[in-house]
Amino acid sequence: MIRKYKINIYIRANGAEAIPPLGTVLGNIGVNALNFCKEFNEFTKDLPNYFLLKVEILVLENKSYTFKVQLPSLSFIIYLLKKEEIIKDNNGYIYSIEYIELEDVLKLIKFILPTYSLKLGIKIIKGVLLASNIIIK
Repeated sequence: MIRKYKINIYIRANGAEAIPPLGTVLGNIGVNALNFCKEFNEFTKDLPNYFLLKVEILVLENKSYTFKVQLPSLSFIIYLLKKEEIIKDNNGYIYSIEYIELEDVLKLIKFILPTYSLKLGIKIIKGVLLASNIIIK
C-alpha cells in the first residue's frame, strides 16, 4: 500500500473527539474519526489528560491508518508530576522535599520506556530524579 496522507496534529491525552478540527480533517480524507478517537483514547488512557501529544497519522490508499504518538520528554513529564511536601524535623528546621509517586513512576516506564525491563526503567528514571533532586515516595 502507498501512503496517501500524513497528518501531524496535537491532541490531549485521552481527549480525542470526532468533532472539528480532528473529525473534519479525518472525515474529509475518508477515515472513520470515531474509530480513530476510540483507539487513540484507549492508547492514552493512563496518561494525564493535560499532556498535549504530537500525533502523526499515516493514511493509506485504502483508508486504513496508523498513528504514532510523540510523548513529551521524561524530564518535562517528571516536572509536571512532581509534588512538594513541607517537613519540620526534630530540631525545628523547616524544609521542603519534592517527590513523585511510585505509581506515576510505573506509568512513566510503561509509556516512555516500553521496551525496557521494569528494573532498567526504574534505574533510568531514578537517575533523572536524582539529577533533579526529586525522590520517589
